[in-house]
Amino acid sequence: MANYVNTSSTIPLQKVVNIAAAMGDIMPIFNLAGSSTELPLTIANDVMNAILSDPFPYKFNDVFMPQFLTSSFQQDYCGIYPNGTSVTNLSWLERGIVIDINNTAQPKPYRLVECGRQLPQATGTFWNSATNDPLFLVNWFPNYSLYYGTWGDLNTGNLTLGNNPIAGSVYTNPIGTLNGQAISQPANPITQIEDANGNFLVLTTYGIEGTTAPLAPVSATPGTTVSGTNATTIWTVVDPYGQGFRILPVPSQTGVVWQFNLWGQALPIKFTSLQQTLFPLPDQYEPNFRQLFIAQCYRYSPEKTVSAKFQREWQLGMEALANCRKKSDRELEENVFTPDRSIMGGGQQRNNRWAGGAYPFNYPGNPVGY
Repeated sequence: MANYVNTSSTIPLQKVVNIAAAMGDIMPIFNLAGSSTELPLTIANDVMNAILSDPFPYKFNDVFMPQFLTSSFQQDYCGIYPNGTSVTNLSWLERGIVIDINNTAQPKPYRLVECGRQLPQATGTFWNSATNDPLFLVNWFPNYSLYYGTWGDLNTGNLTLGNNPIAGSVYTNPIGTLNGQAISQPANPITQIEDANGNFLVLTTYGIEGTTAPLAPVSATPGTTVSGTNATTIWTVVDPYGQGFRILPVPSQTGVVWQFNLWGQALPIKFTSLQQTLFPLPDQYEPNFRQLFIAQCYRYSPEKTVSAKFQREWQLGMEALANCRKKSDRELEENVFTPDRSIMGGGQQRNNRWAGGAYPFNYPGNPVGY
């Protein structure tokens, strides 16, 4: 991957602070703080949080999640990047697709994913989604609230709440073809477990389990890798306060291997230095940031006549930010919900009412060709 230099955000926070500090009614605030940078950094973080807290999908704040593959009877998947780091920067999910990754067709068939707030834990597939669009529903949860298997335990209850690895369990790589044909999803055990020391482990190298369970030290650092005795599998510790994903329906034991490609909005960055730029805000948002920064300065003033200006200036700043976003609102919104049927019942299914580049006039049929 190329190393890109960020050129969209070039204005340092110090410049905004200098402008605010030059204003007569704000200058005393920074003089009271002396040489400390704590107050301007606090104000800057307040402003950044306010800008990115709106339910507006800023394109400059998009973040691509690590891809993951469906596994037998597994509903929950910890977010972990290929380098072993956990996902910790996700605020909310926006959109996604799933790709029939082993399909030999070019381009590979794909289906839509619908992102929501939360899904219940399920015991297995309870509807036939072969022709539905979206094919999957998905939401994120903190890793500590996801479901994990227990190495060596019996598969009590239903398969989703069991499917545990044991000594000699084989984890087959789900990616590949055989004789030019897509391989079926292998019947692997669950790919995330909780070890005896309370660490959450995710399978990151396929192979065969050894004679003992993988075990990391107590409170192991996320990214630590472990294996059981004589095992060829490798497990990686994930951050319990990182983010993972729950999908519905639950994948079957075998079948199509779906690769999830998800996008979301990143958490607001935290200012720790006045030399930081306003990243990820592009330079075009600097006037909005500056206006809101000055308003927050009024809020922190001990002088009642000055602090009284906060409410009006903050409101004006937020209105200016809303006006700045209107240029994005001129674009056609493609992230929409389409009802399965009318209130009275009947009617076309949602996948027969899709309008897009390939079917601009609501032609019947599946738009993605699968």
